[in-house]
Amino acid sequence: MDFRGALGLKQHRTFRGKHSPIRVVAVFLAPALIFYLAFVAYPVAKVFRLSLFRWRGVTRGTEEFVGLSNFVRLYHDSIFWRALSNNLILFSFVLVVSVTIALFFALVLARKIRGSGFYRATWLFPNMLGDVIVGTIWLFIFHPTMGMLNHFLSLIGIDVGATPWLGQSSTALIAVAIPMIWKYMGLYIILFLAAIQEIPQSFLDAARIDGANQWQEFSRITLPLIKPTIAVAAVFLMWNSFSVIFTYVKLLTEGGPHRATEVIPTYIYQVGFGYHEFGYSSAISVASFIVLFALASILTRMLMRRMMQGETGR
Repeated sequence: MDFRGALGLKQHRTFRGKHSPIRVVAVFLAPALIFYLAFVAYPVAKVFRLSLFRWRGVTRGTEEFVGLSNFVRLYHDSIFWRALSNNLILFSFVLVVSVTIALFFALVLARKIRGSGFYRATWLFPNMLGDVIVGTIWLFIFHPTMGMLNHFLSLIGIDVGATPWLGQSSTALIAVAIPMIWKYMGLYIILFLAAIQEIPQSFLDAARIDGANQWQEFSRITLPLIKPTIAVAAVFLMWNSFSVIFTYVKLLTEGGPHRATEVIPTYIYQVGFGYHEFGYSSAISVASFIVLFALASILTRMLMRRMMQGETGR
């Protein structure tokens, strides 16, 4: 009996060794890890290396090592700083408008109004469309003569004539941001709505018993409890302002007029594929990555600090 028991124990241990949780997880993660290393980590490393060279992208082996010269040139490049400032302006504008509108509709839908399911699906519909489709739709909306926007404004008594919203520097950047807000609004509404519904009803009932009005209920209970969710939404918006915006700028304005809508992705594309300065375009990519990583780190740290304070408060 002892021999069989020992043998059974040994077989059991062998089975557990072959099917240990670590090995199972490793097997399932291996394809994703290989894909990540091949298509994300390796290209990023190549970009960092190429930023130290001067290369026209014609033939391999013709790279000329220039060290940090590309970054020194970048420091004096006024177009780069203009593009970076446009990115930050877009991020700030989209963040403020998206969060404000999404919070409003999330609060309305949280009251369980009639047809709330239909409204959720309606808001999410633009998110299911591709960025090229969304950009094309708004290209026709902003058209100065045949566009729906100018026609609608004339119907309500605002005569703007044939205003070229995408063709004048004062309105082009905001006009590019509007399709982004329209497309991703539904996602943030659902995100905020889920956070609001997670708030214990006892908190709201206690506030009402104490005589709090709707604004006090929102500002002192709802808003502080969903700040971590707003921080997550801000990180998403920041990534979109540096990546997805390329499609909208390329479709709507091509970076004009007079570089009023030039952003980092379009400038990288222009320098690399237009001027054939792939070393310098890589330096722009590295610099923008560092800025983006720094902003994301700050927002993430604020989020974690807020969450830790919330846990401590409990």
